[in-house]
Amino acid sequence: MNQNFNQLQGRFPQLGCWVFLLISFWVVGAIGITGIIKSIFALVLFLLLAPVLGFWALQFWVKRNLVEGSCPVCNQPLTGLKKMKIPCPSCGTEVMATEDGFERVSADGVIDVQVVDTQTSVVDVSDTATTIDVEVQRLPEAEV
Repeated sequence: MNQNFNQLQGRFPQLGCWVFLLISFWVVGAIGITGIIKSIFALVLFLLLAPVLGFWALQFWVKRNLVEGSCPVCNQPLTGLKKMKIPCPSCGTEVMATEDGFERVSADGVIDVQVVDTQTSVVDVSDTATTIDVEVQRLPEAEV
């Protein structure tokens, strides 16, 4: 089949030019010159407005998803996107950005506790039978 096309090309070297002109006249006749001009105008208008609308949409998305807060471990100011894990540049702790700020990420099965109230006391560690009493309160689960 390719050989037949090459032979046809050899016999009619300027056939492509005539086919292009024939198709061009057919399109102008079918659509009309005003339709082609309107299509070109719409394409140019789209090419000019698309970057502007894309920039506004990107700004809107960033404003809704950007979280600013501080590291819960070292209080280093952080900025990140919602539901994204990032390491703290100061202490290296992996934190996740939430709507309220940043939370420390812990592995499955690890219970992360936060000290609420402490009382200092001196404990003699020389005695191996020292007992330390600890009071534990279960906090309500956070909604996810």
